[in-house]
Parts: sequence; C-alpha cells; structure tokens
Amino acid sequence: MNRKILIITPRLPYPLFSGGEHAQFYFIEEIMTQMDVSICFELNSSDYNSRTDDFSKLKKIWKDVTFYPLINVEQLSEIVKAYRKLKCNMFRVKQSVFKLVSHQKSEEIDSIRYQSLVNQPFLLCKADFVNHVAGILKKNQFDIIQVEFIALAPLVYILPCKSITVLIHHELRYIRIKREVDLFDKIEPFDLCRLETIKDQEISLLERFDKVITLTENDKKILSEYIPSGKIYVSPATIKYDQKQKEVFSHFRNKLVFIGSSIHLPNREGIKWFINSVMPIIKKEIPDICLNIFGSWDVSFIKKYSSEKVRFLGFVEDLTHDFNSALLIVPIRIASGMRLKIIEAINHQVPFISTTIGVEGLDFENDKDCIIADTPESFAKGIVRLSNDGARQQGFVSHASARLKEKYSFESAIKKRLDFYKSLS
Repeated sequence: MNRKILIITPRLPYPLFSGGEHAQFYFIEEIMTQMDVSICFELNSSDYNSRTDDFSKLKKIWKDVTFYPLINVEQLSEIVKAYRKLKCNMFRVKQSVFKLVSHQKSEEIDSIRYQSLVNQPFLLCKADFVNHVAGILKKNQFDIIQVEFIALAPLVYILPCKSITVLIHHELRYIRIKREVDLFDKIEPFDLCRLETIKDQEISLLERFDKVITLTENDKKILSEYIPSGKIYVSPATIKYDQKQKEVFSHFRNKLVFIGSSIHLPNREGIKWFINSVMPIIKKEIPDICLNIFGSWDVSFIKKYSSEKVRFLGFVEDLTHDFNSALLIVPIRIASGMRLKIIEAINHQVPFISTTIGVEGLDFENDKDCIIADTPESFAKGIVRLSNDGARQQGFVSHASARLKEKYSFESAIKKRLDFYKSLS
C-alpha cells in the first residue's frame, strides 16, 4: 500500500507562472507515481474567479490527487452581494491610490527599506487556513506531511506527532532580509533587532520539523550552523524539458532577456539597478541594445521604466522564440535559494550573465559557464565583451549545458527527491 502524503502550500501550484510553481509542480507530478498524494491550498475571494479555471485544469491533469482547497467564497443574498461589491470597489479605488503613492514613494526614498520583508509580519498563517488544515488532520491520517515555504512553517505546531513532518525551504528568509538590510541607505539599530528576531523565529520553526529540504548545498551549509546537518536534505528544484526538442545555439544579437515578476522584490530591485546603473554604460558601446522583460509587472513600474529599448512583454508560456539570439541577465542582489530562470536559459542554449547572489547555489563558474559580475561597470563590461565574441558565447553554453546535465538535470533532481521520500521511516 502506498504511503499517504499531505502537501500544504499557500497557493495553487498551477499554471507555472513562477519558479515557486515550477519547484512544486514537477515534483508533485512524480511523487504521484510513488505515493497517495493530497494537496491543501487556499483560493480566496480576490482571486477565486481567475483561479477556478486553473483549478479545474489541474484536477484534470492530476486525476489521482485528493484536493483540499480552502475556498473563501460565501453564499450571500443579493442585497449583501451588492453591498459587498460596492464596498469592494471602494476598497480597490483606495488600494489603487495607495499603491500608486507607495510605489512612487518606494522609488524615491530608500526603496529597498520601504519594500523589505524586515518590515512585514514573519508569521503569515491566517486563522481560517490553520483551522482548515486542522480539520483535514482531524479526519485523515497521513504518513508524511510536507509544508511548502517558510510562511506556512508555523503550521508545524498543529501537525500530528505520528506523521513525518517536512518543510520545503525555498529560500532562507533571514539571509534574504539581511541582504535587503545591507542595501538600505542607512541601517538603524532597530533594523538589526528585527533581523535577529526573524532569524531566531526561522531557526526555531525549522528545528520543529523532522526534515528540512533546501534547494542548494549552500543553503544547507548555512543552516547546518544552527540545526543538525543530518536533518537537512538538499533537493534542487527543476524544470521539465523535452530532450527531443533540441534547441540550437544562436549568437547573441544585442537582445537581453530577463524573466520574473515585480511581485518578487529581488526581481524588482534587480531590474531597477540594471536599468538605472548598468544599461547606460552598455549603451555607450552598444547603442542598439534592447532588454525584453517577461512576467507580470505592475503598471506604475512599467510606466516609469519602459522605453524603446526596455520592453515589458508580460507572461509568455513558451520562450523558445524569445530566447533566440538572446543573453539572459540575472541582476539579482538580495535573494536566497535557487534561480530556475538560469536552468531554463541553459536548456534553450542561451548564455547568461549574473551577479554572485543570482547564481548562488548553482555550481557554475565565472568565465567558464557564464559571466559573474557584481558592479555596474563589470556587469556592463561583461555584456559588451560577450557581444563581440561568438566563440565565447558558444563555449559558455556548451560548458553550462554539460554541467546542467551532470548536476541539475530533470531526471537527477527527480531521483534525488524520490530517494529522500524512500529514506523516510
């Protein structure tokens, strides 16, 4: 009889809009062949209508999965519905004004401080979701309970002792926040107090799980200073790629590509840094350079930064055409975890240039697999140098592809995760 696993995640892991969805979707799809899978998540009123179709599609894809969605949509009388709709519209107007003002403020005054997670509550579990999970656990028994993302880690306090508890730690929260604080215009003593409090909370929660999965060896090394290394298992995220669809390398033709949405601060800050500090240097050497940004970005940011040479193209399901003759940029300065956008680029035979933090946790070497640069000058110089050297571009792609196949292939990542579940007793 297959073992039963309950996967608790903050949102529906479909469609594959972000690295977080990729990191969950393919593993769950493979776990289904080995275990009896149940999944719990929330659909609330604000996104219910837009996500119901996604949910219906996912149920058709995962026919053998048991779903436990928390659907926060009440059955209301017509009068109450009309009142709530009016109230909701008024709230949205206020929210739009607030967002406009806050985005303008965040772009003008110590933007990273204004948006940093150091200023947000660490424990984000809502009462109704905790109660929903408790209800599922009261009626069902599971051999393994897997919690996705640190924001849901406080659920560990209500998980049954008989189940093996696992946290998938997509990023070390306190490391990311420390990097945000390091970029503040001025670091206040209170910032340091909050940072250390967040760190203590994070470590305390991790200690309560039976096992913690990190996406990189680097994250395991950091955590091993605080919790036993035997409790930590490294299982890289992955992207499914059809090997039959062999991409052909095409030389970089002054087209830069970035993948990611503005809801993720590291993306927002990285693109702002690149456009303001790196792009002007490149333009002096390559006047016709252009940057295509894929993903969901808020209107105010697009309005401020879009131009003839900087285009926001939204979400594209298949980037094959858009990757043609392109160079991926990863100007990330405040993240933790693993960047799947790099894996995707290599699969498409695209060279990349990254900051040290952007490529952190991935075993790619500077000047062998890619270019790694951390200052505006070195980042720009790397792009200019690469644009004039087709052989070097192709060499990067060849080396990175070989390294990817060796350490981060879909098959090896899946095997590593399945081996982990088999080891649990």
